[in-house]
Amino acid sequence: MTMRRYFFEVLAVALIGGSLFFFKETLDYLARRDYVAAVLVMVIGVAVISVGKEMARLALVQRD
Repeated sequence: MTMRRYFFEVLAVALIGGSLFFFKETLDYLARRDYVAAVLVMVIGVAVISVGKEMARLALVQRD
């Protein structure tokens, strides 16, 4: 396995794991009834998880 594949795998796990922080913050904002902030943080979480998904896809391409 190449170093590039390891890099993409670690980056994908970090991004997907980091997106969980944004979803936790979304729940905190919803508990405080701050709906606008909750929607904004949720959008950021979805964006981060989609980037993590693309990094995982690149790691699979590097399997050769």
